[in-house]
Amino acid sequence: MSEAGTERVTGKVLRWLVPLLISALAIWLVLREIEISQFLTNLRLIRWPTFLLASVFYFVSYAARVFCWFILLRHKVSYRDVFFTMGVGYLLNNIFPFRLGEIGRAVFLDDPERISMFEVFSSIIVERVFDVFLAAMFVLSVLPRILGANYDQRLITIALALAVFGLAVLFLLAKYKVRIGMWLDRWGERSGFVRDWLTPKILHGLEGLSVLTTPRVFLLAFFSLAVSWGLAFVQNDIIFNSLYPDPPFWWMTFVLSAGAFGAALPSAPAGLGVFEGAVVAAFALLGVGAEVAFTHAIVIHAMTFIYASLIGLIGLRLRGEVLFAFIQRVLKRAPQVKAVE
Repeated sequence: MSEAGTERVTGKVLRWLVPLLISALAIWLVLREIEISQFLTNLRLIRWPTFLLASVFYFVSYAARVFCWFILLRHKVSYRDVFFTMGVGYLLNNIFPFRLGEIGRAVFLDDPERISMFEVFSSIIVERVFDVFLAAMFVLSVLPRILGANYDQRLITIALALAVFGLAVLFLLAKYKVRIGMWLDRWGERSGFVRDWLTPKILHGLEGLSVLTTPRVFLLAFFSLAVSWGLAFVQNDIIFNSLYPDPPFWWMTFVLSAGAFGAALPSAPAGLGVFEGAVVAAFALLGVGAEVAFTHAIVIHAMTFIYASLIGLIGLRLRGEVLFAFIQRVLKRAPQVKAVE
């Protein structure tokens, strides 16, 4: 095998190995503090009516998140299609590491007559920036309650600043898309590659950002995502009330936001291990024991994994797609998306 081929193979192995090692380390750190018998006892405390009520809030929260993305797509795709496409994305994230589901969503909705893959992907970037902004805002809002006045908030502040900066950059790209198009046209006069391949993809991507230049639509999408977060807090509160007597509701704000940051780390599929580790660590700051925190994390993570995967499988079925064939199609298209990401 040539040196270049060896480097490619090594790169692929590391892309899989590093996330798996991070998850393995997180699982080991959590499980060494857990007594399985106590975990099973805690699990039995969650009754079926409680579980069903929490499930209702999960689906309403999911529907609000779908509505946010539906707005960002500017109604070019039906709400029904967006609903199942988001599930397809989560399904792929549950199978593969490195957020392949985001690309899967773009591939699934790609339709030359309605919307391009790159336009879809740009709307996903906006949604993810909204998510980071809200998670950072929620964590910052409750940290003074936990750590007092003298706490170091630099990490979360940096994440918040990066999200604001990202939104500002995306807004400027959307605002000046005509000028960018003119610059690309001039560049394309000297390069066929730029004219025939790069320019159409970038312009499609900028089209997906145009929602940021319409304040009413921007605020509606942002508000819908904030509502989704709020409903997810209620879902978490319902489950945790079965495990811990009368917890303050703001605990769920802190724990779920911290869990979201943890799940964003490189890890095994579905954020296995890192989500549980982040939730257990967040609850530890609140004085909650590891077994109770771990039980809560497992139940919430399992609900998300099962429900989102089922929605994704139904979406594939409705489109006549076969899961593994679709995965192969996504893997082939992934380099195209990353090239203009």
